Amino acid sequence: MKSLNKYYGFPMLVVALLFLSRAVPSCADISATKRFRFNVEWKKVTRLCHTKQLLTVNGKYPGPTIAVNEGDNVEIKVTNTIAKNTTIHW
Repeated sequence: MKSLNKYYGFPMLVVALLFLSRAVPSCADISATKRFRFNVEWKKVTRLCHTKQLLTVNGKYPGPTIAVNEGDNVEIKVTNTIAKNTTIHW
């Protein structure tokens, strides 16, 4: 009877591990759509005691970092508030 008690918790452990393995997604299951909004505008920036107009994205120069993983879909919506056509390269 002592040997049966020794293995009694084993089936419960297996069930718990199977449940947890399905609850936590694996790396292969993670693919997401990353969405970004860019607002392109002129902004006065002072650097080294000189003020000049810079083309900024979301008020930053250089623009924001796009952090994605391989396999992710990327959706970027750009609002161009300046009077000229603009291209964004990365």
